[in-house]
Amino acid sequence: MALDFKQGISKQITKLNMKTSTFLEENKIKTYIGTLENDIQDLKVRAGELGYQMWKSGNFDTKQLIPLYEEVSAKEIQIQEQEQQMKEILAKNQQVLGQTAESYSGASESSVFCPKCGSSCPANVNFCKKCGNKLH
Repeated sequence: MALDFKQGISKQITKLNMKTSTFLEENKIKTYIGTLENDIQDLKVRAGELGYQMWKSGNFDTKQLIPLYEEVSAKEIQIQEQEQQMKEILAKNQQVLGQTAESYSGASESSVFCPKCGSSCPANVNFCKKCGNKLH
């Protein structure tokens, strides 16, 4: 009986450690994705301002915009890679803990992450449920 109790506690501690580790990894990824999304917005603003200045001066040269567009594209690829990494983390936990990814994280395939606070929100909402930041 004491051995069963000890094994039960050991399993619970292992699960708790796994969940804590995953939570930290998830939040790190969410924060990074939020940073990348903010960088993309800044690059788009810079491209717009540069394009407007070129148009205004009558000297519109798209070659000056291409590096900004390429940087946006590279950051979008990084976001996709981070999202894939998060799916892999959740899948690993599903195997180890015997839970579905949705029941573990509260996130589903139709979730988006707030760029401000990193909270998972349903894809069909316009504002973050945690901080109120506009999502779309």
